[in-house]
Amino acid sequence: PAILPMQPSSERGQVPVYLEVTNRTSYESVHVYWVDYKGNEIYKGSIRNGGGIWTQTTYIGHPWTFRKGRDDRQPTGEESVLLKYVPFRIIPTVPGAETAQHGSFNGPIVGIQRFTLKDVPDGFVLREGLSPVCYVEDSIMPEPPLTRTSEVDTSSNNNNNPWASVKPFSPTEMTDAIRWSCLQMQREDAANPGRGLTSAKRLLQYLRNICLHPDEPKYRKLRTGNRICMETIYNTGARGVLLALGFEEHLGYLEMGPGEGKTLSYERIKDVSDAMEAVSKSVNLIENGDDTNVHDRHVIQPEGADGFGRAGFGHADGMNI
Repeated sequence: PAILPMQPSSERGQVPVYLEVTNRTSYESVHVYWVDYKGNEIYKGSIRNGGGIWTQTTYIGHPWTFRKGRDDRQPTGEESVLLKYVPFRIIPTVPGAETAQHGSFNGPIVGIQRFTLKDVPDGFVLREGLSPVCYVEDSIMPEPPLTRTSEVDTSSNNNNNPWASVKPFSPTEMTDAIRWSCLQMQREDAANPGRGLTSAKRLLQYLRNICLHPDEPKYRKLRTGNRICMETIYNTGARGVLLALGFEEHLGYLEMGPGEGKTLSYERIKDVSDAMEAVSKSVNLIENGDDTNVHDRHVIQPEGADGFGRAGFGHADGMNI
């Protein structure tokens, strides 16, 4: 993710984005502030709890602050901050994950970012061990799943990294992660035609080799320094599929156990096979469009979806998003 400056301020925006934020927290209101060009917060409105919705057209590179509070009092100080948000790029739109709409008065297509602010349930944290003030629900760019603190081994044997013992993804979480990663490859192809398709086909080749040779660890080990691997797997949505399947980064490699002399279990072979099916569907969508013919690979993308976003300066294509 992009790292925010210590004192963010708005840049002269050239690429518009439409925001839609829902308040599902227990706070009476969430107050919304735009951070101006000098770094000052300017109050723009409030979102009532119980499903209140706030909408705003803003620009890439314009920071926003969401603060908890009451209707009769505007909060100040870092202790009241729920979320600091800056749109850094426009998300390409693809079938099943639309992120674009016409601007006002049938103007140009603009990008949409929708998310919901929610309370973090008691006893839950992020897998990294962080305890966020709120949880952001976003179906397009989802947050990492929450996990129960009771699933963390805090015994003396794991003092250095107690989170290493957190359970792996559940079957549902793994399926969701693979689905999102396949959508990301479709987005990459929409923003840069041919890139996502190349990644998906290369990934299919790797997964097919794993299924055909479950007793050969060499097919489950990819050198991240390899140029082809870096360009088509590591820096694309394809890496998300591998991580969801249990690949881990270790000493310059992406690898999945078990090691030498051991064969993948039937369950893990089936997981890889199911992932192949999901990736194959993405390849078909990229090449042929969806079955309804409402969308195809030539769908009009919102302004900025090609990666030229942040206030119109530079290309965001290499960013990990």
